[in-house]
Amino acid sequence: MNEIPERIEREMFEIRSRMAPDVKDLKKHTEPPVLAKQAGQKIKDRVKDAAIRFGKSLADSARRQARMAGEAGKKRDPAPFADAVKSDPRPLILLAVFLAVSLMMARKISNGTDQD
Repeated sequence: MNEIPERIEREMFEIRSRMAPDVKDLKKHTEPPVLAKQAGQKIKDRVKDAAIRFGKSLADSARRQARMAGEAGKKRDPAPFADAVKSDPRPLILLAVFLAVSLMMARKISNGTDQD
């Protein structure tokens, strides 16, 4: 009978000793700074992936619109280009914004009002 409690105690000691590193490791992984760092990294990764997908989509759309603009010039029919712009106006909007900013900067420089 005495042997059974000793064996149980020994087994419990072995189990605790095997679990100790796991518990310490788990505690280390659940500390607030570690969780904040992991969340921040995950957010950065997702934003980066979304930006890459957006950029690829925008580039594909711009290529498509440039191709349609070329075809519209050759065929003298603007309908395909108009359809391409209607389906995704982002490239044309970005081009318009870029041109507007460029013209404002050129005007500012030519007027001599650059305040640097």
